[in-house]
Amino acid sequence: MSEQKRRILLIDDSEITLAMEKAVLEARGYEVVATSTLMEFEKTLQSWRPDLILTDIHMPEAKGTDICRTLKNEYGTQDIPIVLFSSLPDDELSKLAEQVGADGSLSKVNGLEAMGEKIDELVQSILW
Repeated sequence: MSEQKRRILLIDDSEITLAMEKAVLEARGYEVVATSTLMEFEKTLQSWRPDLILTDIHMPEAKGTDICRTLKNEYGTQDIPIVLFSSLPDDELSKLAEQVGADGSLSKVNGLEAMGEKIDELVQSILW
């Protein structure tokens, strides 16, 4: 009996970073859809329901904090956990996540392998 893969929707404006993040998460057994623009992100949400949304904070089209606020107030997405992802230090990022209603935060400063481990921890504590 196989367990269904957990779905993660990523949004990050850096194509290179996005590809690396996606590869790390897929290697850990997640089903991942990666988007680099707000339009792609919104289109994906219309047809694909993630279990978790991981959003970068600093992007040219929109701030991850604004995306988080919007999704937490939209009918149909307010129950999807959102994790803010940034190169800010952990303490600063965690305060920001709390202010905008995110369910967690993850600093890019710790590297990609740490990212995979932290996502596993967040999935266990937030979701399942």
